[in-house]
Parts: sequence; C-alpha cells; structure tokens
Amino acid sequence: MGCSKQRFIDGVYTRSSIAAGAVIFQLILAVLNLNMIISPVQAGTEDGSFCCTCPDYANFDAWLAKKAQICDNAGNIITPASKPSNGNGGKDAPAEKAIEYVEPQLIFSAGSKTDGMVIIDVRTPEEYAKGHLPGARNLNWMDTQSKGNLNPALMERALRKIGVNNSDHLLIYGGSDDMSSYIFWALSYLGHKNLTKMDGGIDQAINAGQPMVKSVSNLRESNYTSHVVPSLLVTENQLGKWLNRTDIQILDARDFSEYGLAKLTNAALPLDAPKLYQDNFKINDAKTLDDILGRRLDKTKTQLVYGTPAAYSLFYALELMGYNVTLLEGTGWKDTKWAISIVR
Repeated sequence: MGCSKQRFIDGVYTRSSIAAGAVIFQLILAVLNLNMIISPVQAGTEDGSFCCTCPDYANFDAWLAKKAQICDNAGNIITPASKPSNGNGGKDAPAEKAIEYVEPQLIFSAGSKTDGMVIIDVRTPEEYAKGHLPGARNLNWMDTQSKGNLNPALMERALRKIGVNNSDHLLIYGGSDDMSSYIFWALSYLGHKNLTKMDGGIDQAINAGQPMVKSVSNLRESNYTSHVVPSLLVTENQLGKWLNRTDIQILDARDFSEYGLAKLTNAALPLDAPKLYQDNFKINDAKTLDDILGRRLDKTKTQLVYGTPAAYSLFYALELMGYNVTLLEGTGWKDTKWAISIVR
C-alpha cells in the first residue's frame, strides 16, 4: 500500500514537472517571437520613424533633405551622444558653416534697394499696364521668340527699343512662371554680363510693400549689340556632337510623368525644375538646393538641360549654385534618333 502511494505521488510529481517544463518552453518561444517582431521596429522601418537607409522614392527630395539634417555618413540617426567631439572636454562641436548660393549676385530679394539697376519687366504689355515697379521697362518675352524659341535678332531689337545698353546692370522680374528665367538665359546667351533676377517676381514685390505705377517713361533707343556665347545653347544640329561627349550630364526639367513617356537618351536624369522652387515661385534656399543637386550632379562636368520652358528655370538654379550649364531649346529633340519613347 505504501509503495503504491509512493508511485502515485511520483507519477503526479513527474507529470507536474513535465507540464511545468512545457509552460516554460512555451514562454521561451513567446519571448523569441516577440523579439523577432520588435527588432524591425527598433530598426526604424515599421513604426513610422525615419530610416536613414530606406529611400522614400515617392517623396525622394523631402527624404533626402531630412537625411542630410539628421543622419551621419554611416546611415545612423545623429543623437546628442553621437555628435563628434571637438576636443573641448565633450562640448558641442562648432556649428557647420551655412551653405550659401555660389553666385549670390544673380538673386535679388524683393524690397531691396535697386540703386544703379535698370529694371526689366518681362510680362506682357497688358500685365505691365495694370501696374509695374517704378522705372521698370517692358521687355515682352513673346517679342523675342520665333516659333517658340529665342530669336537673337528680335531680342537685340527689343533691347534697343527700350534703351538698354550693354553696360547696364539689369534686374529682371516677371510673373509666376518661367519667363523671367527665360529672359535671364537669353540675355546670358547674348553675352550680357550684369544680370540679376528678382526672386518670386512681381508678387513678392507687392508682398514686400513695393509701390506699383502705371506710368510709362519715354525712352531713347540704344545701340545694344549682342555678343553671343555659343556654349550656352545646344542646337539640334549640334546635339549629336554634344551627346558623344563624356563630360556631360543630361537633365530633363519636365514633370516626371512626361519624362516617363519620352526622354533624351537613356542617360537623361529626371530633375523636375519646380521642385527647386517654392509654391510662391521663390527659389529654395541654398542648403535645400545643395541637398537636391549635390548628390546627383558632378561640378566637373557640363549639365545639358532640356524640356523648355521648365528648363529655363533649371538653368537659372544651376547657374545660381555654380554649375557649368547649357540648354537645349524646344521639343525638336523628340523627333531625333536619340529620343527614347514608350509611346508608339
């Protein structure tokens, strides 16, 4: 009887030990599974936190800008503890030098003094007549083109008509479009040396409290003479020669959807010009431009931009940031053998 009771107790004890072991084993498995679930979250890829090594191609420029602000070169998010020491007892390192426009003389903030400048309003005569900056002369951009492209002879004639001289420092402004950038490029191509563009155009001038007038001054015609800079324009006849060069980067300034339908060779890079500007058509600050451009472009090469009219605004942005840039006008490239199209 005593032996039977002992065996019963031992059996219960043994079964209890097995049950307890099973429970412990299940707990271990649960912990391991939890770690597997938590690990990706800690890596910053599933909880919505920023990931330095996971490009957001749907909003690539914004992702790139944020990466530059909070990530180090190794792809880690910078924390106060990870900031490099400057050897001063653990004190914060000096702030990095602010990035500035490489050619700041090309940009003008509305409301600043215009002493010594000849102001050029590139809008239509109808827009100009409704109100313009005091002393501004109207250079209608449409009077300078033939078949949608620059006509240097017409441009030269228009400049003479409004009394512009070769030595004048010109301040260009327009509306909320690419036409002031077009005139900037056209004047650069004609060899004009002193050029500045008002950031944001007429709207920013009004916001800055600049007075608008409707009066028109009588102007004496000048003898303006152009001195064309051939390297700033790629013609269709020259296109093959340019594309055979190894020191160029081809940039498509159009919307990405247009780039997807047709592009100039497979080497063309999409660089949507409006992304370089704010909603009010002011250009982005130098750091933002550097973040967008600096990681894609090589300053030892020449950037060939196409996709007018947006290409004019891209040309200006690249000039402002010190790139060596040229421009292909019009849409004729689509009919060349170098065009890559998915539309048949």
